[in-house]
Amino acid sequence: MIFNFQIKKFTVLSLASLLIVSLPASVSSAFADKQPAASPALWKLTDEDSEVYLFGTIHILNPELDWKSARIEAAFGAAETVIFEAPADTSNPEATQALIVKYGLNPPGTTLSSLLSDASNQQLATVLAQYGMEGAAGNFEPLRPWFVGIALAALQIQSLGGDPNAGVERVLGAEAVRAGKTLGYFETDEQQMQILSGMSPKAEVFFLEEGLRQSIDEPDQILKLVQAWRVGDQIAINDMLVSGLAGQNEVMEALLTRRNFDWASQIEALMRGSGTVFIAVGAAHLVGEQSVQVYLSEKGITAIRQ
Repeated sequence: MIFNFQIKKFTVLSLASLLIVSLPASVSSAFADKQPAASPALWKLTDEDSEVYLFGTIHILNPELDWKSARIEAAFGAAETVIFEAPADTSNPEATQALIVKYGLNPPGTTLSSLLSDASNQQLATVLAQYGMEGAAGNFEPLRPWFVGIALAALQIQSLGGDPNAGVERVLGAEAVRAGKTLGYFETDEQQMQILSGMSPKAEVFFLEEGLRQSIDEPDQILKLVQAWRVGDQIAINDMLVSGLAGQNEVMEALLTRRNFDWASQIEALMRGSGTVFIAVGAAHLVGEQSVQVYLSEKGITAIRQ
């Protein structure tokens, strides 16, 4: 059944990995073959006894895409500790399923279609048909709009060859374990689900509808996003991932602003210690006027682009 297939897929994803307007983060192998040398954006924070690197990531990628630069390799290699957004723990499927039931399902008697306009229901049917799931909208009826937004983003990524195991966090996490580095996280998996499920019904529906709109009206944004990320084009990343939330203050606050402020506070605490830390979080958190770097600067900590 399609519903069960999607639930299984979500056990291998950090659910906040696709937060920003159904963040598209894959690339076709043909596009990957045409890329120039990789140079994703990297920042460095220092004091007398600490070095902290900030790296914006794409969470799911095509395995053929080469994204590592010499700067990233050197910074990661020097770090004793590596910090990600959340564990995205796949070792306990039952626990993950319980979280999905707790945060991802509509109340009894409420269906997804009843929460959407006729136009949005038609868009959902159109998008599902694009992914070879014509007539499958009924399988999504028990799911809350935020969860369906994540589901559609995952479908879009898979349709273009994306693999969670090729995402930046999965690759760096495996390397960190092999090297004996300490792993840390800003949030728990449950906190990430709480972020999305805590939005108001109106904001939740917007989250889904914006994803539907992008799937239909801007199908090439996936390639543009990955291209911008690989060359470190922060302006383009901001335009594609953050500017679309203009006027949607609740969504912006939930997905970015509060989290960025909290992470900046955690980084400030890290720098009171010593050593070298490599931090890898979604690229959308490191762009715009409410980025992690901006909140760090308000604390007197300067992030220098490498």
